[in-house]
This record gives sequence, C-alpha cells and structure tokens, in this order.
Amino acid sequence: MMRAILDKISRFPLTNAILVLLIPGIHLKRWLALGFFGTIAVTLGVLFAFEVSLAPGFHSIVGTLSLKFAPTPIRSGVFIGLGMIFAGSALVKLLMSLGSARGVRRHWSLLDSLYVGRVLSGGPRVVVIGGGSGLPNLLRGLKHYTSNLTAVVTVADDGGSSGRLRSELDILPPGDIRNCLVALADSETVMQDLMDYRFSTNGQLDGHSFGNILIAALAGIGGDFYKGVEIAGQLLAIRGKVIPSTTTNVTLVGSTVSGQRLVGESRVGAAGEHLRMVALFPPDAPAHPDAMRAIEEADLIILGPGSLFTSIVPNLLVKDIAGAVAKAGGLKMYVCNVAGEAGESAGLSLLDHLNVIRYYAGTYSVDIVIANENLLDGNIPETISLIDPRQPWQDPAVRVLADIIDEASPTHHEPAKLATAITQTYRQHRGKRRRLPLLWHNVRQPAHFNGGEPVGANQQSP
Repeated sequence: MMRAILDKISRFPLTNAILVLLIPGIHLKRWLALGFFGTIAVTLGVLFAFEVSLAPGFHSIVGTLSLKFAPTPIRSGVFIGLGMIFAGSALVKLLMSLGSARGVRRHWSLLDSLYVGRVLSGGPRVVVIGGGSGLPNLLRGLKHYTSNLTAVVTVADDGGSSGRLRSELDILPPGDIRNCLVALADSETVMQDLMDYRFSTNGQLDGHSFGNILIAALAGIGGDFYKGVEIAGQLLAIRGKVIPSTTTNVTLVGSTVSGQRLVGESRVGAAGEHLRMVALFPPDAPAHPDAMRAIEEADLIILGPGSLFTSIVPNLLVKDIAGAVAKAGGLKMYVCNVAGEAGESAGLSLLDHLNVIRYYAGTYSVDIVIANENLLDGNIPETISLIDPRQPWQDPAVRVLADIIDEASPTHHEPAKLATAITQTYRQHRGKRRRLPLLWHNVRQPAHFNGGEPVGANQQSP
C-alpha cells in the first residue's frame, strides 16, 4: 500500500518528499522534531535576553518552567544553551542518518536511498525457491515491500543459450539466474533490454543472450560461478540476493507414466505426457551454504510459482534443501501456477500440485497455499487451461484465493497483485504458524503418480 501511494504521487516532488519523510522507520522525524524544539528554545532565549513582551497569559501558563523567577541573563542563557545543544545534536544526527542512507546506492536519489535503506531494509526476510519465468515475476512485485529477499534458483537448465554455455564453458546454466537478477534490479526496464539482448549472427555468438555471457565472464573474473553472480548483482544494484541451489553441475531425469525415461531439463519439460517421477544426478549434490542459511533465518519461505517439475522440484531434490524447508521456523507458502502446462502439469488440481510439493519437500513444507480465483469468465484461448481452485478443501494448509492473474498474459501472475496477496497473507498469519498433523505424513499422491522409488534411484548415472 505504501509503495502504491508513493508511485501515484511521484509526479509531485515536494509532496513525495514530505511523504517519504513521514514514513515510519525512516529515522528522520525524531531529529527534525528535536531540531524544531531546539530552535524554539533558542528563540525564547533571545526574546528573554531583550526582555521582549510575550503574548498575554504566557507567563501564567508556563510559569516556573520558563524560569520566570531567574535573573534575565541566567534565564536567557539556559534557554539559548539548551536550544543550541538540542538543535546541534539534531543536525549531527540528521546528517549521519542521511549519510548512511545515501550510501545504500550512490547513484540513487536521496528519496530512493531513504526508502530502500530505511523502509525496505526493515522488511521481512523472504526466501523464494523456484526458477523459470514464474520466479522473476514474483520478485518484481516483492522487491517493493522488502529488500531482504533471497532467490534460491534451480541450475538444472540445459537448453538454449544456458545449455550451450554450460557445455562449452563447464559452468552452471546462467539463464534463470539472469532473469532473477534483472527482476531485482533497480533500473529494471533498461537492464532487462540489455541483459535479454540476443545476438543474431552467423558466428558462435548466435542465440546467446548478453546477460548469460556477462555472468559467464564475471564467473571467470571472480574465480567461481557464485562470485560472478554476486558481482553481477552489484552491477545491477539488485534489492536482495540470487543464489544457485547448488554449485554442482546437475542433470534432471524424468520418467513418464508410459515408462519413457527422459534425461535433461529441456526434454523433461517437453515430455508431452504426465510425469511419474523426477530425480537429480548426482543425487547427493550439496546445497549452497548461503541458501541453507537464508532458509534457516527466513521469516517467510515461498515455493513457486514456476513449472512444477522443472523449476520448483529440482531445488527440492538438492541435498538438504527439502529438509531445511521442513525444519525452518518461518511461515511457508506455496504459490500455485494460474494455469497447467501441457504434459508437465495439465489436468492437475490445486491439491494435486500441493501434494507433489509435499511428496518431495515433506509434510511440513507448506502452511499456506495461494491460488488465483479470477478465471476470466472463460474469456481465454482454448489452449490455456486455468487451474480452478474452488474445489472442496479439507487440507491442514490454509488456502488463500485472490485475483493474481495477469489478464494480458493469462498463463502468468501479475507481479503487483501477487506481491500484495502474499504480503497481506503474511501479515495476517505471521506468528500463527502451526505444525500439520502427523497423519498427513503419508500424503495422498496425485492420480497420475504410480508410486515407487524416484526414477534412476538404483542407477549410477543418467
């Protein structure tokens, strides 16, 4: 709400400045007030020194507090001295406060620095887990509510520019991470055009995006992939952090209901039929320590949105991440996609999506489910199958329905709507987190699951 107000009045610089100064937690009002009272005290001291007659009734109201009984020099000196101390202290503190805020991002305006450095830095610690196009959409909205954001991103991608760089340079796929960096950038529009620019040549650069090549170059400069991501984040002045779920080169393997075995995220995503199971190779790829630390310290953990089996689940298959999510003390949300994806999740209900998450992340992985309730009255192409969340609900997780769809792109969430729904839900339920009953340990599997061990569990390599 506060961000919406700021956006609406940003065309009025003076009004905008005044509003920013009045925001709780900005750390300016107290010093402005102290300076005001100090100025009043100095003014009174000067008036007393010249024995200026004050308004009728002044002496009777203030009385002893104005030191009326004291000689004029003492009376004047006390007021001037205290006033100068108050005003001087206020000025020093005010300059220190403004200086520390200005250091947040030196190229930002002072108002932006105050807003981000004071207000957003005091927001909840939020960890979002996923990948693909769903995660950047969420980050675009959440960055206006808190700068304590950590995106834990899958690194199983093996298609397109990311796949080529992964194969040729032996680095992690940068595509999903690039999208999250752009989403968290301060100047998102300009940076997105630059980072998403794809070369069209007859040479080896053909099809590569500038952002992917930049991250690859920074990884070489920094000495490792994650260091390159950190440097890219500094260059883009992002509000938060982007962390790969693992720095091990992993391969996603899937099994379809017909028994077809697929190797590689791009092939799993294009299966064309329902998946029975997915797994990672190597199966013991360790989670990034910073990702584990962020999950443990988070006030809010969000799974999704994104492709169920190729963007969200691969993170949960990384060693220790699912366990960390289950054990974490923060509130846990699952944001369901607004529409099913052909083959991968088409036909799955809201409860089916939730149970897939629980199958891989454990019983205690979700406290709240957020789903879209605006089905657009059927005014969408027949090729799009929106997920209808209005089914009978007898699940321990709280179901929250809201209009979070992007009507211009009905397979995606609208960032501002989604962020508003999440922050409002968090404020209502924080501190009320409850453990799900143990009887839900053996969760009901989606109808297209055949059970059994994860595909490839008894094999040594993909």
